[in-house]
Amino acid sequence: MQLDTKDMRRALSPANAPALLYGLGAILLITPCLGFLLRELPLEPKEFATGLAVFAVAPTTLGVGVALTAACRGNEALALLLTVATNAAAVFTMPGELQLLLGAGGGAVNVNVYDLLTKLAATVLVPFGIGKAAREYLPAALAFAKANRTPLSLLSTACLAFVVWQTLSSARDLLLQQQPLPLLAMVGAALGMHLLYLGGNYLVVRHLIKPPLREAIAVGIMASQKSAPVAVTVISYLSSNPAQQGLLALPAVVGQMGQIFIGAALARQLAAVVARQEAAEAAAKSAGGAAAGQGPEHKGQPGPAGGETKTDKQE
Repeated sequence: MQLDTKDMRRALSPANAPALLYGLGAILLITPCLGFLLRELPLEPKEFATGLAVFAVAPTTLGVGVALTAACRGNEALALLLTVATNAAAVFTMPGELQLLLGAGGGAVNVNVYDLLTKLAATVLVPFGIGKAAREYLPAALAFAKANRTPLSLLSTACLAFVVWQTLSSARDLLLQQQPLPLLAMVGAALGMHLLYLGGNYLVVRHLIKPPLREAIAVGIMASQKSAPVAVTVISYLSSNPAQQGLLALPAVVGQMGQIFIGAALARQLAAVVARQEAAEAAAKSAGGAAAGQGPEHKGQPGPAGGETKTDKQE
């Protein structure tokens, strides 16, 4: 109900097309390929490696990425468009990718593509469609959404947090039994996954796509983030064992927390880079305007010795 498509339309300009297409491809197709490596990590229990692979297939974050893009002074409209588009498209891409990654029982869980697709459509696309239709066709719903934007955002965040909390709580005893070193190895793998995404996307965006700075920041951030709530939701469909669900979900939760802390550390530096570039562009524009304003005034004026200028002589 809070989704305003006017914000996203601003990002659909032809100038943003290369960055937008890369962002969509990176989130939905390229970054999930890391799951083939993650699933082979020698982590104990095996659910940690499988959980990281599921996390790699998830779409970009639902709200954290847009907020981080704003903090970095990136293109918020482009970040919002990538969020909505990839979370909707992931309903159709995740089941097939998980089947390739984990196979039919080849990993710690079984993947039923049709069953997973049906459940994701029912829990993601149907509520999204109902909320968007209510906003577009019911004036009262639109007024309610605008008047209660903050409470609705908090409610949405709380619901996502409860999903994660419930899943982890169900495996509390088993999680407390884990040894420190395997847990640290899993944390390191989750953080390394995000850093690898950041580095790879930076190289591609900076040296191949080459969009403007604010668009580059938006794509780089959104293509490097993964949604823990979506991953946890998928995990709840892959396994009916509460304890196993908790083990599978822990890497995703740790991974998103790492994304938040790393993003917060980068925000100040990136915002400063944007500020410097905007200041330089403003100074150049001001200097160009001043030069253009002085040009006509000097035309035809006497030379240093009181004689005619070259322009006067030519005339």
